[in-house]
Amino acid sequence: MDDVTRRVSEMYARFPYPSPRTQSRKLAELVNLLSIFSMETGYDFRGRSVLDAGTGTGHRLIAAAAALPDTKFTAVDISETALVVAREVAGREGVRNVEFHVANLMEGGEALGTFDVILSMGVVHHLSDPATGIQHLVRNLADDGILFLYVYGRHGSQERMRRKQIVSLLCGNEPRDFDAGIRLVRALGFDSFDYGWNLNFEDEASRNGMIVDAYLNVNEALFDFDGLIELLQPSGLQGFLVYGITADKYGCLLETRVTKGKPMLPVTDVAAHLQSPFVQEAYERLTLADKYRLIDLLFRPNGYTIMAFTAGAARHWSSESRIGANALMLSGG
Repeated sequence: MDDVTRRVSEMYARFPYPSPRTQSRKLAELVNLLSIFSMETGYDFRGRSVLDAGTGTGHRLIAAAAALPDTKFTAVDISETALVVAREVAGREGVRNVEFHVANLMEGGEALGTFDVILSMGVVHHLSDPATGIQHLVRNLADDGILFLYVYGRHGSQERMRRKQIVSLLCGNEPRDFDAGIRLVRALGFDSFDYGWNLNFEDEASRNGMIVDAYLNVNEALFDFDGLIELLQPSGLQGFLVYGITADKYGCLLETRVTKGKPMLPVTDVAAHLQSPFVQEAYERLTLADKYRLIDLLFRPNGYTIMAFTAGAARHWSSESRIGANALMLSGG
């Protein structure tokens, strides 16, 4: 285990995320993601195998497993401490379609088997080498497999990074004293959270875990759109799209097309930022990659939900759909 991975593992062993409490937590992010994907594509999760790579205490994944009882889930994490919580939560909820295993994403996990869908939400950006971690995950994908990732956005994280640096300086930088850092975050009034940490946990242990994850994390990477291409280019995957973004305290699907009328689900409304027909015409002349770059600057995401896919996965959606229209091919795929 490399030094960065060891430090991250030790941090999450002490502050399991999203909560060390084994009581039921109705965290619906994964349920919503899989439901929207199924609604958009008609993808049937019954009989499918899904890997959650970096499940933490499993609260989100267990909610998804409960909603999809005919899907086989495997959940892995580097922290046995977190998995102890996850197993107890699953037992309390009566969820029996999840297996839990300890795994280090930096060492690969071929022994886990092959999966139709892999989720790694809020994990890759904490790896010592995110691109290598993704390459390891791709080895577990089926020929028509789909990979969902959630990673931090650079443009929307500036305020959090500013606060994190303030806390780090007051803590004396390294070595990090988590207890002192938590006290500083609370004293500075920084214990209000953007989307992703805004989980409404009232107990002190869960709140402390969110503070550590947001402001005292020992390793994290931030990405803009070009950083996402660099991250995914060596993966061997066929292509990807930014499936959705988070910004401040809201989340929405991403749409590069100029939409007409009111969509069924919240999407990025480019026309609201580019109201002049002249500007919209200039936008329409851009390449898809440059449209993504402009949306990045207009919406300043603090996080991206990425959907990447193998060559065989394109059969699951039409080229005219939102997914098909927003998909970019990777030269290494």
